[in-house]
Amino acid sequence: MKKWVALLVAVLVGQLFSLPAFASDEEKQLVAVFFGRLASHIELPDRSARTFVITLIDENPFGNLLDDLYKDKTIAGKPVEIRYVAKVEDIGRSDILFVTLINPQARQTAIDYAQNHSILSISRANGFAEHGGIIQLDFVQQRMRIKINQEAAVKSHIRIDAPLLAMATVIRGETR
Repeated sequence: MKKWVALLVAVLVGQLFSLPAFASDEEKQLVAVFFGRLASHIELPDRSARTFVITLIDENPFGNLLDDLYKDKTIAGKPVEIRYVAKVEDIGRSDILFVTLINPQARQTAIDYAQNHSILSISRANGFAEHGGIIQLDFVQQRMRIKINQEAAVKSHIRIDAPLLAMATVIRGETR
């Protein structure tokens, strides 16, 4: 009996901290295109790198979509490089970090890394923006909703233009 209770508790806790799954290929495509569209609404600290780097940490829900979409494209006038890493230590230089980590502690470590390295952090994880992530994406009735933590953006030295802020739910600060 105790094993069943422990298993049930583990499953329920896992669901509380899990990422919402993409309901459709259309949602994946919207998020993939969103990465590129963001560049016209954000100002990252001056970087002399020759490429615009989008890094995914942990799972890749997009399959080959990002590679195919950005193969011959530019963002902010730079060719796009898509990177996939498993650990925070492997992130390196990046412009956008898409976080799919399920473990809350690992996710927080990725958020902190992004803040300290002026990387735009994005996730679909519940509570991501409230814990210092810059952009949290949700889908409600097949429509993308954007939540932005403006204070986290300022801490990361990232400026977000007014039109993007106007279409988002803006929160101030963290609730850790």
